[in-house]
Amino acid sequence: MLKTWVIYSVSLISTFIFFLCYKMWVSWFCLIVILLVPFLALLLCVIASQTMTYEVECPSDAPVGVPLYIRITVNGNASYFAFCRINAEVTDHMAGTTKKLALIIHDKGTSKIPVDTSHCGSFTYKMPKIDVYDLFGFFHFSKTINKDKEILVMPVPAMPEVMPDMFGFKAKNLRKAKQPHTEIYDIRDYQMGDPVKTIHWKMSAKKDKLLVKEPLEEYGGHSRVILKLTHDRDLMDLHLGQILFTSRFFIEHETPHKIRIIPPDRREIAFEVESETDLQRAIAMILRMRIPDDLNEESHDRNDMDEPGGNVAEEVSHED
Repeated sequence: MLKTWVIYSVSLISTFIFFLCYKMWVSWFCLIVILLVPFLALLLCVIASQTMTYEVECPSDAPVGVPLYIRITVNGNASYFAFCRINAEVTDHMAGTTKKLALIIHDKGTSKIPVDTSHCGSFTYKMPKIDVYDLFGFFHFSKTINKDKEILVMPVPAMPEVMPDMFGFKAKNLRKAKQPHTEIYDIRDYQMGDPVKTIHWKMSAKKDKLLVKEPLEEYGGHSRVILKLTHDRDLMDLHLGQILFTSRFFIEHETPHKIRIIPPDRREIAFEVESETDLQRAIAMILRMRIPDDLNEESHDRNDMDEPGGNVAEEVSHED
């Protein structure tokens, strides 16, 4: 706007000098036109700002690497005499960074804001207001819109270097059975109150003391899949893709599991996954997490070399 007013001031002074030196109808006409331009621009800006409407179309999620846009459509009555400027703030929650974008839209037009889908993550686009300018850029009026749009750039499933061993993941533990009819028993000393029918008479005779049979049953705990954090976004995309692939593999084999994240010097974060809905919810929450600044990349690299299961998903024994 300052540049516009400087140019206008120079033009006005030049026209006034021309009027003083050449007092004919042409100089009168030029001077009147120059004086009327700001008033005409103000009128057009007021009309455009009062009649302008807008629509924002924004997808909620998309796979990583797929081109994506936020579409903004503006309508009004001053089609050829006004334009709009939208200032947006884009926040990358995983990286913890924010950048600004500026978009100019002519009245009755549609423009697209490109969405960065080069890496997985949660991105929030904040559009607090629209500035409506006259065609010459003398004046502008602001309209508050307060549009906050979150877009999740989802990982693409990637097969891990070592496929999970379902025998290990389905290992069973034993616990006391609620039903007495079972083929698995443990032998222990008789305690006051134990039913007489549970006494193991043959074993009691051999040991010369009362022993009882305690029925046991098999049960399975949750398998664990570990997500290793890294500031290398390409490697982080691969880790997330392997987590997605492995979790879906478990779901298909009806194996409940946990996705574990262990930030440095912080309490671990775990997500229970038993269905595709649980998995999608867990992935969305992970994408909204910020990668810690104090992450020790070298330590994680050493862990990757020492631990089995590749660089993201590893088989760990069952937990209750």
